Amino acid sequence: MSPIAGVGINMAVQDAVAAANLLTPVLKRDAPVPDSVLDRLRRRRLLPTRVTQAFQVAVQNRVLVPALAGLPLKIPFIVKTLDRFPQLRGLPARFLGIGIRPEHIER
Repeated sequence: MSPIAGVGINMAVQDAVAAANLLTPVLKRDAPVPDSVLDRLRRRRLLPTRVTQAFQVAVQNRVLVPALAGLPLKIPFIVKTLDRFPQLRGLPARFLGIGIRPEHIER
């Protein structure tokens, strides 16, 4: 996970919560964890990880690389759109802070 946008710790916490939710019932029975449970965990967290990493690569390639090379920055279409419609401005913060699949502790 890249440090771009500082979402690595958010992903780590969400991964841990998802793992706890899926593994706790099995571990409470003092039983071995079946591969199927681990595969379910992997599948659950795969999409959020891929989307987050794709976002990080896009930021790196479209903002950081040109900036470090001293090239003029082009404002991405999505940024122009967010600026134009104030009701959409909270979406990037939600994506960075919560992600596309928030995890909640099950009791």
